Amino acid sequence: MHTFDLIVIALYMVTIVGVGLGLSRKVTDAADYFLAGRSLAFWVIGLSIIGTNIGADSYVGASGGAHRWGIAQANFEWIGAIPAMILASVIFIPVYWRAGVYSIPEYLGKRYSQSVRVLAASMSSVFAVVAIAVALWAIALTLKTYLGWETWIGIMVTGTVVALYSITGGLRAVAFTDMLQVTIMFVGGISIAYLGVTNSGGIVAFAETLTSAHPEHLQTFLPADHSNFPWPGVLLGLAIVLSPAYWCGSQAILQRTLAARSEWDASASMMMAAFGKTCIPLLVVFPGLLALVMNADITDSDQALPWVIKNVLPPGLSGLMFVALIAALQSSIDSGVNSTALLITRDITGVLSKKSNPERDLKIGRFAALMILIFGMICAPLVEHMGGIYLFIQGMLSLFQGPMLALLVLGAFTRFATPASGLITIACGVTLSAALLYLGWNLLYVAFTSFLTSLLVITVVSSRTEPAKDLDRLVFSFRGKRSGEPGQA
Repeated sequence: MHTFDLIVIALYMVTIVGVGLGLSRKVTDAADYFLAGRSLAFWVIGLSIIGTNIGADSYVGASGGAHRWGIAQANFEWIGAIPAMILASVIFIPVYWRAGVYSIPEYLGKRYSQSVRVLAASMSSVFAVVAIAVALWAIALTLKTYLGWETWIGIMVTGTVVALYSITGGLRAVAFTDMLQVTIMFVGGISIAYLGVTNSGGIVAFAETLTSAHPEHLQTFLPADHSNFPWPGVLLGLAIVLSPAYWCGSQAILQRTLAARSEWDASASMMMAAFGKTCIPLLVVFPGLLALVMNADITDSDQALPWVIKNVLPPGLSGLMFVALIAALQSSIDSGVNSTALLITRDITGVLSKKSNPERDLKIGRFAALMILIFGMICAPLVEHMGGIYLFIQGMLSLFQGPMLALLVLGAFTRFATPASGLITIACGVTLSAALLYLGWNLLYVAFTSFLTSLLVITVVSSRTEPAKDLDRLVFSFRGKRSGEPGQA
């Protein structure tokens, strides 16, 4: 590694730790820690949303997916994101904002029951810890490819840096470091695209090589019998279920919109993020194709992006892009740690103990964040035995995204869904998803089938049980007023 690369990396690490420690002085209670005192502007949130979304699966994993399957991987960035982001901005974020909640499980608790709240928070927490472990492993893999570090050293160093700024500074520190990180990501991504094409002989030579040597990688949709991403599954499972469930129901993503200074900022931030999302394939898909064209000497497709960074970029830019990659992975870790600490503090222990106050929640939240990060570091080495990063994350999501989306859709759009239907729907939906995955179903079809089944369960149970009362702030209405203040939590 060139000395200039080391300087760039060191400056980045010092900067984000300094930002986190500096902002920690503004954290006095749980509202500051988890929702940044509801003070964030739309542009800060928008950049933070993109930074949080580009995690282990979206950066290292998606580049690896493009190296394996081609440009069809971009469907997860366009079909699998932008329509659902617009839906979240127009419908779901206003509903959550007016409900005055800290979390999506808290909304489900108000709309259905506290049992649903605890169960939803528990499932989300388990998934988040797994996602944190995956991100830590992805960073360790990158450090090994780029620096030759042992994986356990990479995991320890990453965990320590993230702890220094995210556990002390809370969501405000996470949002501002995400903003810095996503800016670096775009600079690095544009640099890779330009220099990679140049080193390949120009855009014409790059396209000709890709077309002649790897024509199968130019299919926008993969065949209907493709084992991982068949095109009917992409349209049904991804576009209709997994994407809306993620963008309209992910705590890590939506927590920053709940921290907005106004409802307008909350909705506008997601629209801004949707616009930025159109450019993301340049960052996450192109490097995989570039590694393919340049005949990268790698044994695992998930090493495509680290290989490109090491072999394409000159000193300085190589360090900057390495920082961009680490930034992307760190942003998914810090967001996961903060949002999961919130779920454990308010939606699990807070509900079960029936005791809550801002100072107590702050102490529990910081302790929970530390334990989550430590547990993720312990579990990270296990990811090596779980196959490709992207498929593993999507498979985990398919377990519960169908029933969760059904609860959100019927809960936010209708007054018909009853409190009793919530718990039964989660139990039936998750059980069905697990059974179908065990039988070898494609994860996209699993998500779609469990979603339809969950809609049916809610309908049947609701027709035979008592409806909820006082739903004015919990159900979407075009006549609802946009206010500067959220409803009371």
